[in-house]
Amino acid sequence: MAREREQDRTGGAADGAQYGAQYGHDVARVVFVGAESTGKSTLSEYLARAYDTVSVPEIGRFIWEEKGGNLNADDYVEIAVKHRAAEDEALAQARRWLFVDTNALTTLLLGVEFHQVGDPAPDELLRCADDCKARYAHTFVCADDIPYEEQDARENEAWRGRIQQLVLKDLEARGIPYTIVRGSVEERAAQVRRVLDTASLAAA
Repeated sequence: MAREREQDRTGGAADGAQYGAQYGHDVARVVFVGAESTGKSTLSEYLARAYDTVSVPEIGRFIWEEKGGNLNADDYVEIAVKHRAAEDEALAQARRWLFVDTNALTTLLLGVEFHQVGDPAPDELLRCADDCKARYAHTFVCADDIPYEEQDARENEAWRGRIQQLVLKDLEARGIPYTIVRGSVEERAAQVRRVLDTASLAAA
């Protein structure tokens, strides 16, 4: 069973802060990961409003819908690269925190699970995935404890549960600290706030 780390986030926060400093911004990236229909988009947008900052949407979803789900390995590289570029562009408008919906780890995982990315995966996609450990100051996993919402671009609830477990296993294997958030969007936001406010106090 994947180990949830609610408090021990020192390594991830430090690495993320160092990465942010390379860009000359006093902004830390906060990423929300998890399977489809776990509330990542809703939570990242909610927190962006609450903190008077900006959020970055899941770029891969736009490309997936544009191509009707018929993607290949090059498309997944494009998703990862464009998502990173969108983050970098958003830094200029962000204040203290940049909230990000999904990252290259999930892009790689989904590409493999949909059998649209082979072995070995493209080097650039692997590089983007490997970089996630240092790129984000905080990683939050949105739990699959909310009702599943059917959409044309989605699979099904059983698939959601399977991918959710793979996301957790991947974070564990890579040694990336994370916090699972549960409940309503307000309850999840409060859980995120506690982590971020604690980090802000520690850095003061």
